[in-house]
Amino acid sequence: MYIITGTSTGIGRALAIHFLEKGEHVLGISRRNNIEHNNFTFVKCDFTERQQMHDLDLSPYFEQANYPITLINNAGVLGDIKRSHEVTLTHYADLSMVNIVAPQFLCSYILQSVGFDNVKAIVNLSSGAGSRPVPSWAAYCASKAAIDLFSETLAAEIEELNKSTKVYSLAPGVVDTNMQESIRNSEERNFSAKQNFVDLYENEELRTPEEVAELLAAFLEEDHPEVVTRI
Repeated sequence: MYIITGTSTGIGRALAIHFLEKGEHVLGISRRNNIEHNNFTFVKCDFTERQQMHDLDLSPYFEQANYPITLINNAGVLGDIKRSHEVTLTHYADLSMVNIVAPQFLCSYILQSVGFDNVKAIVNLSSGAGSRPVPSWAAYCASKAAIDLFSETLAAEIEELNKSTKVYSLAPGVVDTNMQESIRNSEERNFSAKQNFVDLYENEELRTPEEVAELLAAFLEEDHPEVVTRI
């Protein structure tokens, strides 16, 4: 079974559909749902709401799950595209909840609930922005750097315990999603690199979510030595 967050749009939806078409069972966690399939289970949760995460109960699904489980923490937000001195507490809090707290919590929750032997792999979707500064994306960059190091630490802990669960933090490149549309619609006075992303779109240099889903699925078919990597 695949547990995938953020399945309502973009990469998460493409991943869910990809695995469903392969005959896999998928449990999708997101705020909304537009997938109807016999092998798809939707669980509603808004990761900006701490109480909703606290109340999240996947135990009924674990009782009938096809093991082993692969967890893909895909959900993420860019937040306000503004320089750091212009954003609010809500921007920092909501972005951190979705991009850092939720994937960390779900890693812990799944491993505690079913045990390492029943979890084949954990994939946290990261970004190249986690390894370099991008003006007007400070909180986003920091969140992806955080999830990279969290993934490496979790992998080190699993190795200490002599368990076989694989952990990866994968950067999928620049993908044609709603996030990219928001970037292109931002004001250039707030985002100095806007034209770069407009050019990528106009030159058809963006990956599609479906392409990323295929690449990620192929990646998971083999073991890889690096925790933080690109696909």
